[in-house]
Amino acid sequence: MNVVTVFINGIEYNLKGDEQEEYLHKVASYVDKKVKNILENNSKLSTSSAAILSALNVADDMLKVKDQNADLSKQVGELKKVEKVYEDQLNSLKKQLKYTEELNEELKEKLKKIQNSGQLKEKDKQIEKLQEEIEIIKETTQKYVKENTKIVEENKELKFQIQSEKYKIIDLQHKLIENQINLAKEKKQKNPLLNKGTR
Repeated sequence: MNVVTVFINGIEYNLKGDEQEEYLHKVASYVDKKVKNILENNSKLSTSSAAILSALNVADDMLKVKDQNADLSKQVGELKKVEKVYEDQLNSLKKQLKYTEELNEELKEKLKKIQNSGQLKEKDKQIEKLQEEIEIIKETTQKYVKENTKIVEENKELKFQIQSEKYKIIDLQHKLIENQINLAKEKKQKNPLLNKGTR
């Protein structure tokens, strides 16, 4: 467990936690800025009132991030459905392409056998038509491959955003706990009767 000394609104506190010292300092700095910002806007507030307002602000930030995270999760779910549809279409097109290529090879073999017959021109037309169809299928397949790749990249980005938002929520939860601890300390310092009762 790490123990670090931090200052919040000029008051020294010892923070304990399993997180890295850098993270604990970051949490304290965030809370310090929140408290100072509230006191700058209203210098008549007591430190405990500023701490309560800071806790409310942190809780508001945390809830908003949770809502954003829920929205992003929903979007990822929808993108996964779209991605599945594109994958199915892509697999179907690949099967069609494979079948067409096999058919093309078969026709080429037949063409060799009838090169000297009068059917050559007709077969040439059929081959040209099939080759055109193959090109169309290839272009369509490439289009779906590109779209599928784009969706996969967007999916990765959304997953990264969701992970980032989760870390923000954890960060905000730690800050809220720190504010509650600070508030309890402030109350204890303000009320000498409570201090005597705990001895």
